[in-house]
Amino acid sequence: MLKMRHMTELWLIRHGESRGNASGTVQGHNDSPLSKLGRRQAAALAERLRREGHFDAIYSSDLARARQTARPSAEILRLPLNEIVGLREIDLGLWSGLTHTEIERRFPDEWAAWKRFDTHVRRGGAESYADLQARIAAVVEMIIARHPGERVILVFHAGALKSYLAYVLHLPLGEMWRLEIENASISRVRLDTAFIDPTAVAVGRLLTLNDTCHLDGLQ
Repeated sequence: MLKMRHMTELWLIRHGESRGNASGTVQGHNDSPLSKLGRRQAAALAERLRREGHFDAIYSSDLARARQTARPSAEILRLPLNEIVGLREIDLGLWSGLTHTEIERRFPDEWAAWKRFDTHVRRGGAESYADLQARIAAVVEMIIARHPGERVILVFHAGALKSYLAYVLHLPLGEMWRLEIENASISRVRLDTAFIDPTAVAVGRLLTLNDTCHLDGLQ
């Protein structure tokens, strides 16, 4: 049965710089808070979103670096902040908290697979990027179903965001590495959520990728 046509717009935002980013360690599910620069980025992001008109909802990962990025925007937009565990970054298991040099030395086979863009290897014995994409896609589809035809902000993580873009734009998952997603950047996708088949995947159109103009001059 044909449903009413809706165009949902997602504002996909990577968290601001975290202490883990600043120190050069991989984070995964490690709960690294924002750095001083990251907090300034979060404030600049909130001002940018205030100028962008009406939003209907804001969601974030429950990890500190995402929550702390999203909270100033939620406050300035007067929206409740919805935290979702399923929006977390990839679980890197034993890799978490290590530098790339340490990972290469301790996990040479997994490191080599990562360098080959192998999306099925489970880094640190935890999630693969294929696992991550399936998790993120399911969560975002649930959010879309809650907000047909609305403008929704999601604040989460680089790997999670790239994997979702690959999913919704129908790109091979291994191509996600070609997408540049900087801290506190904005990427926008418009989704046609009119389905003949209610189980169909929304078709996405990329409107903006890695927009950081609101961060100009921040150090």
